[in-house]
Amino acid sequence: MKNASLSYEQNFYVNGTGLSGVQSINGSYGIQEGPINVIGYGYVTHILDAPLEANFTIDRILINEDGLLNFTGDGAAFSGVVSYNTYGTFSQTGSFGFHSGYLNSYALSCEVGSLPEVSVGIVVYGDIGSGIKFDTLEGKDPAEDNTINAPSQGSIAITCNEINTSSNRIVSFNHQIACERQAAYALPRSATDFERAKYPVQVDLNYPLEQTTNLTMEIDDYETKNLYQYLTGAHSGQVNIDISGSNHDSAIATFHLDDARLVSESFSSSVGGVATVNMTFKKYINKRR
Repeated sequence: MKNASLSYEQNFYVNGTGLSGVQSINGSYGIQEGPINVIGYGYVTHILDAPLEANFTIDRILINEDGLLNFTGDGAAFSGVVSYNTYGTFSQTGSFGFHSGYLNSYALSCEVGSLPEVSVGIVVYGDIGSGIKFDTLEGKDPAEDNTINAPSQGSIAITCNEINTSSNRIVSFNHQIACERQAAYALPRSATDFERAKYPVQVDLNYPLEQTTNLTMEIDDYETKNLYQYLTGAHSGQVNIDISGSNHDSAIATFHLDDARLVSESFSSSVGGVATVNMTFKKYINKRR
């Protein structure tokens, strides 16, 4: 056979639910080995030098409420799988997926003239590869996510205390959430305790969470801050990003950063263009007790 699996013959599922708007998927793993050497001979064999971990990335267009955003906090692990069939066939011929994945990065970006895009990074502490099917993840038939309520430029609102948005035009933004994980491993309790030997007994979310928002705007009456003003007090304010569907009846994504700190500004201009400023805000979130 010399067929191929085309993109429209592939589906991606998270915990048994099909995810729409996916543009690209990349999954990989690497095994770290260490050599065992002996005096008078040299290399004799090898040994596993680090826990088995893998990575998965997903890029999608935000055309409805993003279920992956719910995995940025504390919570249970989730699973995902790409199912595919080759051209001319109508049944699943293969899959590539993962068990026990945790979100470790989330990024949302948008610019004038395009739809918002989401990019997520996933660290996998379970198995990854072929043979992982959606019917083994949930024990039921997969559900398709067919709802499309894509936002328009008129349904995206950005407000910032540092900017007069009625005269200075924000033309693009990027919002990132870093949610790094720390896996804890333990020695097996017996020679047959294979689960404890392979998988972490606990996966913690490292606090505080860091949120970074970049805004690019064409300036009218905005004046940049002075660098040394930081010594007498960092500029801070509220940055709000609200994204609704095209019919404005429901929120797709909402980010409200209270007391976000302005940590960088860059000014640029060129012949034939307009003056622009790029601003970066940071916000840290502690664990709620």
